[in-house]
Amino acid sequence: MKILVPVDGSAYSLKAVETACDLIKSQPPSSLVLVSVGIQVPELEEGQYIAEKMKALAEKALDQAKAQAQEKGVTPEVLLATGVSPADEIVKVAKDVKADLIVIGSRGLAGKTRFFLGSTASTVVTYSPCSVLVVKTPE
Repeated sequence: MKILVPVDGSAYSLKAVETACDLIKSQPPSSLVLVSVGIQVPELEEGQYIAEKMKALAEKALDQAKAQAQEKGVTPEVLLATGVSPADEIVKVAKDVKADLIVIGSRGLAGKTRFFLGSTASTVVTYSPCSVLVVKTPE
């Protein structure tokens, strides 16, 4: 089983990494793919700076998630995607890597922008090519 976990550095995404690692240990042989999305911005004067900042945040989230997976005894594949929509990029990566399951946090860094489910998680659930496990953390 190939499990894809989108990460953004939030507590929700780190809980998703933990859950995916537990699943992998209980379902060998399985593999873990971590993905973070660096957001592209429209061509603005300050756009290049913002894009670089977003890429750095995505790389930091991947490093943190990779370290967490390794602490749990799982060696993940790490991917950095770039696009305008994190949800669209996650769905694209799931198709590209032929993921069997996506494990995603119910919310991300944007916090409580939606009442029950974050907009990225909601879109991934709707358009994913595979099953999606949405992980919640106690609030």
